[in-house]
Amino acid sequence: MRILPLLIILLLPLTAQAADNEPAGTRINISASAETTLPNDEVVITFRVEQEGKDAAALRRQVNQTTTTIRQRLKQEHDLKQKTLSRNMQPVWNYPKNGQRQRIGWKLTQSEQVISRNLDAVPGWLDAIEKAGAQLSGLQFRISDTISKQAHAQLQLDAIAAFRDQARTIAGSLDAESFRILRLNTSTQTPRPMMQRAQMAMMADAAEAAPALSSGEGKLAVSVSGEIELPFRDFPAR
Repeated sequence: MRILPLLIILLLPLTAQAADNEPAGTRINISASAETTLPNDEVVITFRVEQEGKDAAALRRQVNQTTTTIRQRLKQEHDLKQKTLSRNMQPVWNYPKNGQRQRIGWKLTQSEQVISRNLDAVPGWLDAIEKAGAQLSGLQFRISDTISKQAHAQLQLDAIAAFRDQARTIAGSLDAESFRILRLNTSTQTPRPMMQRAQMAMMADAAEAAPALSSGEGKLAVSVSGEIELPFRDFPAR
């Protein structure tokens, strides 16, 4: 008689655990999203100063002089950030048909980057960079981080509200008086920066007019996906 109560006590946790694994209602996966289009308000310009020759010291002086000239010109502008991306010197080889390769010179390349929100001044900067002897490597317009973060914060709230509206609609169609959100995930989508080809950006007419550029727009989006649970309900088969 003493063993029976002990067996009952041991079985109770197993029964409770099995009940916890059972869903309390019908589970449904839902997804929703919110998006907006904003004008690009920031530009990223990359250019390189490149020289090739036999005298390594002379190459360094030429690259330094060109880089300094461009920096001094751009330093006069407001709301502009400059930084050096890379600098490397490599040997230039000659490969004769019958013989060992020979070093015939050096090639020095320094890459620079300029970031600014002063879009109106971009054509003048491009013109100054090219006239100083540098080569434009890339030009892209994008939405700045400050604007992007503010927009994403609001889009996240809008996407969650759309998720709840969709869950409310589904619950109503199944005659459910309430629903429970079991899982909710959010993901953001940032636009690809608008790229301008260097050849098109630096194209000018015979009068050396500054290039005509368009900053364009970018689309931001936030997606929300999750799972809701509705109370079990019996529906007539007919």
